[in-house]
Amino acid sequence: MIRSNILARRIAASVAKTTSSSSASFAVDALVARSASAASAVIVPNLPRRSADVRPSSSSSPPPPSSRHFSSSSSSSSSDVATRLGSVLQREIDEETEAAAEYGGGVPPELVELRSTIASRWTILEGITGIGSGSETGSGATVRMLRKEAGSKGAKIGIVFHCQDTEEDSNFDTDDLFDEGKREEEEDEVEEEPAQAVRFGVVVSKGGRTVVIQCRSGYEVSVDGVTVRDGDMESVMVGLAGGEGLHAALYQGPEFTELAEDLQESFQNYVVKECGVDEDVTAFISMYCDHREQEEYVSWMKTAIEILD
Repeated sequence: MIRSNILARRIAASVAKTTSSSSASFAVDALVARSASAASAVIVPNLPRRSADVRPSSSSSPPPPSSRHFSSSSSSSSSDVATRLGSVLQREIDEETEAAAEYGGGVPPELVELRSTIASRWTILEGITGIGSGSETGSGATVRMLRKEAGSKGAKIGIVFHCQDTEEDSNFDTDDLFDEGKREEEEDEVEEEPAQAVRFGVVVSKGGRTVVIQCRSGYEVSVDGVTVRDGDMESVMVGLAGGEGLHAALYQGPEFTELAEDLQESFQNYVVKECGVDEDVTAFISMYCDHREQEEYVSWMKTAIEILD
């Protein structure tokens, strides 16, 4: 089955629940059988499973727990477990590769269109030196977008985000930004998951000091908070990519939702109008994260299978 973050979690939870229920059922059946065959009930604690070979003793204490059985089984099948893991990983790799082949093994056409649309205004760079850069770690999960023109007041403007810094956003659907007729067939076949909203930082720098406006992608960009940092845009972006944020030992700015409504609205308008973070940009961020995370997932599986199998 092709991987989906949300679906995978639900499947994992369902499997865990089913396994737990089955083990409990086997233990109860075994105890009932023992009670029916003995003159007085003998409860055997921690009975691992029901087996035709296990019978109540007619003369002495109940049989000892079969922990030795589990130890022996675990030891003898350890290589089988590793082989099984490798087999499942390879199956997932094959399925993801087959799914990607629908786009010719490359970038989805909608994402290509969006990138072309914003390329005249933004330079898009994968990775940051020392943090997730392809040249050092093989990962481009961290992405920078540098606006080609300065703001009206001379400030440098950039965006930084990580492809896994996402959350569900049921109010945002990237399909609304395209001709719905292009995807009617897919929508008839599969009910799509809620789109992933991506948290990103809009970095505005001037005179060696920087304002970071923490935002979230959606049909309309939303602002979550505003912080002030010492340093130029590049150094602040590296800090953000390294996880600096609410964990930093710096003042994080006021609670944004507690600001005056017109001040909140003014920050929102600044991001859209002055910084140029319009619907095309937020749609690109969301779609790019989904595509890039999928590439990283396949790479992760290939590395894991080389080590574990």
